[in-house]
Amino acid sequence: MNKTKSGFVCIVGPTNAGKSTLLNTIFKKKISIVSNKVQTTNFAIEVTKYYKNNQIIFIDTPGLYSKRNDTNFLTNIFEEVERADVLVIILDISINLYYEEMIEKILNKTVKPKLLIYNKVDKITQSSVVKKILDNEFVNKFDEIYYVSALKNKNIETLLDGIVKYLPIGSFEKSLSFETNVSKQLFFSELTREAIFKYLNQEIPYQILVKTVSYEKVLRNYKISQIIYVKNENHKKIILGKNGSVIKKIGTSSRKQIEKVLKHKVSLFLEVQITK
Repeated sequence: MNKTKSGFVCIVGPTNAGKSTLLNTIFKKKISIVSNKVQTTNFAIEVTKYYKNNQIIFIDTPGLYSKRNDTNFLTNIFEEVERADVLVIILDISINLYYEEMIEKILNKTVKPKLLIYNKVDKITQSSVVKKILDNEFVNKFDEIYYVSALKNKNIETLLDGIVKYLPIGSFEKSLSFETNVSKQLFFSELTREAIFKYLNQEIPYQILVKTVSYEKVLRNYKISQIIYVKNENHKKIILGKNGSVIKKIGTSSRKQIEKVLKHKVSLFLEVQITK
């Protein structure tokens, strides 16, 4: 009889390597926001996946990028890595590796199993994949390597089987009564941030903050109010757009995503304020 396994899996990788897309594919629904904007994940997110009678608790960390090679940021990553049972590094195989030094620092922080995911294999030829591996000694630092396409749902089950292999045997973590450690209010705020990046990818910095100030059920529908905090009047004007055209698009996009989560009609009210 197979013994149940349960453990924490820390996912680390550069921005736009596909961490959020991978989680959304694994869970077959939106778990984390996806954007071409650098650094869309601001904090570590825990999500629990029950897979073949095993419990995998994924820790999705903020993406690595050049401006984040600072002590505080890496310390936070180290903390998540050290408490995990398995470390997963995800890289975009279709581009060059720019964060080897930063990733090596992270790898050196744990003696636990290390898995490498090469994502976006659908973007390059098989011969290019082989060349990439032969030219890169970096891969020798990992216990196993997986080649996936998170977007196309390719080799995801093989990856999950591989992760389970390295998890410790044990009963399920009882304290995790919810699928994720992120509250609905925070998740709804993140969906609105995603909508902002969708329409204003270059114009607005990633530090933009969205706060869900009220969330209530009215009869069979939901009423949600959010405040979008920006740094200056110029950013406020950009988000509002001419005659409110941009914020209307943002609100419509976010509302549709929230309705998919709640499976109810939603009235979403957005306000833009300048951070004091």
